[in-house]
Amino acid sequence: TVFFVIILLIVNACGAGKKAKDNIERGHYSKAFNIAYTELAKDKNKKSNQKLIPSLKEAYTKAYDRDIHKIKLLKKENDPLNYKKIYATYVAMDIRQDDVQSLQPLYYEGKKVSFEIHDFTNDIAESLANYSDYLYQTGNTQLGGSKLEARKAYKTFNELEFVNPNYSKELSELIAQAKKKGSSFVLMKFQNNSGQTIDPKEVNDLLYINESNMQNKWVVYHSQQDQNIHYDYEVNAGIDEILISPERVNTETIPQQARIKDGWEYVYDANGNVAKDSLGNDIKRDKIITVQAEVRMFQQTKSARINGGIVVQDLSTNAQASSAPLYGEAAFENVFAQYRGDQRAIEQKYVQALQNKEVPFPTDDEILKASLADYKNRMLSFLEQQKL
Repeated sequence: TVFFVIILLIVNACGAGKKAKDNIERGHYSKAFNIAYTELAKDKNKKSNQKLIPSLKEAYTKAYDRDIHKIKLLKKENDPLNYKKIYATYVAMDIRQDDVQSLQPLYYEGKKVSFEIHDFTNDIAESLANYSDYLYQTGNTQLGGSKLEARKAYKTFNELEFVNPNYSKELSELIAQAKKKGSSFVLMKFQNNSGQTIDPKEVNDLLYINESNMQNKWVVYHSQQDQNIHYDYEVNAGIDEILISPERVNTETIPQQARIKDGWEYVYDANGNVAKDSLGNDIKRDKIITVQAEVRMFQQTKSARINGGIVVQDLSTNAQASSAPLYGEAAFENVFAQYRGDQRAIEQKYVQALQNKEVPFPTDDEILKASLADYKNRMLSFLEQQKL
């Protein structure tokens, strides 16, 4: 087993070495470096891994030359859109240097392998400052535009907060402004035309929508009007009818009969004597009897249905944007059974029902609450499809 483990390790090391060399030949220096570094970081003193050191050095040197050339070209273009690329390249080079330094000292064939190390501190700071300034200015320009531009500003300011959280004290406020300006605000309203009372708490739960659970994070729903908010849409959800069925218990009696083994009995010959087998032993056989029972099935049911509709009003044009019928329903069912007679006659499919018990019916309020929850789910599904 140890032999096979050693062979496997050697094969893995050889495989990594070939991959590193292949990637260097293709110009994929960063990938080649990562392949060599990963194996050496595991055990740089392992003989098979040390064969990766020349590839590590070559990939490191060529990656540095490539990145420096890339940065020079990007700076020469003098395009603010390049600030992110310049900053990211400097950071990648610095990380690569840290990886190399973490492996020091490295020896190949008895000689120490050195790597050229550069101080990128000022380069990173300068490129981060340029990138941050660009993001800040771009975000402010976007914030001064339309609702869709404000959404871009929100993304831009969040990117700035991620790369340079200490750039400006007003950054959090700018993110909040962009979120507010980029959002579509929807005022939720409810009308109960059913003639039946609905608990105000249930109405509040129905109208409350947590936008973090919705697919479109730019739509904000309010169940209470805020005088400081300019609303883009108004949604009127209504209930015209509440139907609650009476409590019902349906019964069915099912006869059961089965032929079963009930012990054993002797076999008798034509003369009335106990029959014998070839060895002279008494012959016995299973005693089969017919058993009967009666299963009485009980089905408790109760249901509720809410019928209504929903209308979306575009407040900028004061026109109806969309509408649809809306309903919610809930059903209660409990099946249980009782029996009399011989239990051995009862089919397996009735066993679970026999273990069940009669349970209290839900109250009208409870089943109405469940149907309101279904109504809300259908309402949310409808709102998800709207382009608000």
